[in-house]
Amino acid sequence: MSTGERLLTERKYETGIILLNRPEAMNAMDEGMLRELRDSVDEFEKDDEVRVILISGGKNFCAGADIKEMKGKTPEQAKAFALLGHSVFEKIENCLKPVIAAISGYALGGGCELALACDLRIAGENAKIGQPEVVLGLIPGFGGIQRLTRLVGVARAKELVLTGKIVDANEAEFIGLVNRVAPDRELMDQAEETARLVARQGPSAVRLAKKILNISSKLEDELITSDIEAFAKCFETEEHVEGINAFIEKRKPRFK
Repeated sequence: MSTGERLLTERKYETGIILLNRPEAMNAMDEGMLRELRDSVDEFEKDDEVRVILISGGKNFCAGADIKEMKGKTPEQAKAFALLGHSVFEKIENCLKPVIAAISGYALGGGCELALACDLRIAGENAKIGQPEVVLGLIPGFGGIQRLTRLVGVARAKELVLTGKIVDANEAEFIGLVNRVAPDRELMDQAEETARLVARQGPSAVRLAKKILNISSKLEDELITSDIEAFAKCFETEEHVEGINAFIEKRKPRFK
């Protein structure tokens, strides 16, 4: 097993496993974690022994972007952060090898967007998934709006994004946000079994199938630009200041 500051990686048979490893922050993503994630995916993509990549998070998949790191960002800094997140998640989405998310505990905000960038999503029965950025006076900034809409449709995506609603695993499966639900104690076993099933298939055929499937639902450059600009614009308002302060102070925000 390889150990980084924020990630653990290992190769298990033909599966490259990436474990998000900031348990003290519920695996909240800062810029360092995003860069480590990009590098780990790139390493496994180049490894001829690896046919499938599996991303998990231990007790919690990922609680979202690191709110404390976002506090005080200027619109320009927020734009740079969004560009980094987009580049990492596009790397995952366009990786030559299938990527599976094993979702335990919370997958919120950027954590949900990370899961959406993966090809398959398996959730533990106690998983909680959502895009609650509006509670912070923000919007999903890493492509989550577009990917969520592709998966669950416009009406359900609007409900989740505009209300900040967090759904449990069963509802996530019902609306098509995850492929299936597993008992928490069996989550990694089922995720690894799915990875082995994919790995047993013709690797060239799998790569080509993923490529063609992605073409039909690829994010357009214009949408990506709009997403990043809108995320950065949120940092021009006082709403995100109140939202972030309320989160850190563990109180409800008071938006004017």
